Amino acid sequence: MSNASTSLWTLTAAQLRDHVASTDPTPGGGSVSIVVAALAVASMQKGVTVSLKKSAADSARHQGLLDLRSRASVLMASLSEFADADSLAFQDYLKACALARTTEEEKAFRRAAKEDGLVRATRIPLEAATEMARGMEFAEAAGRLVDTHVRSEVLAGEVLLRASIKSVLLSVDANLSGISDAALRDALKRQRYELERGEVLRSD
Repeated sequence: MSNASTSLWTLTAAQLRDHVASTDPTPGGGSVSIVVAALAVASMQKGVTVSLKKSAADSARHQGLLDLRSRASVLMASLSEFADADSLAFQDYLKACALARTTEEEKAFRRAAKEDGLVRATRIPLEAATEMARGMEFAEAAGRLVDTHVRSEVLAGEVLLRASIKSVLLSVDANLSGISDAALRDALKRQRYELERGEVLRSD
């Protein structure tokens, strides 16, 4: 997207699709993965909201659904912010790449700016994946409480969320090799594989 101040969430679905399909560097795969994750939680939220309509007779189940609705709202908001942040982080990295590099001072400043931008562009999808993992816990709880006729909404959201975790980690992989600080790179790599390992264990 050419305008860094434009939120992905102000675009129509058709505009978002066309931006993703264009030669513009953003939104890229990371942001797309996070958008899908936010929509996945929204699908699960639908199942919870519909189930609340006739749940008052069972006070414990009703309260459980209310709690899930609140959790889903927070999670959707968080993921929505991460989708925009991911695009902005990569735009900042590209700006750093375009900095002047004539003098040694300029070169040093450019290297530092590139490193900062790349680290941020790695951390954001990692943080988003952590939120998505919380969404998987939400899916498990929602699946037990929602009405049978809307359970497919929760199951569909769970499938999309699981795919989003895998796909957003590909953005992490793409950025890790460019980070020159070996200790930081290894720490981020460990965090990445712990998230993947947790997802593998959950799916077993």
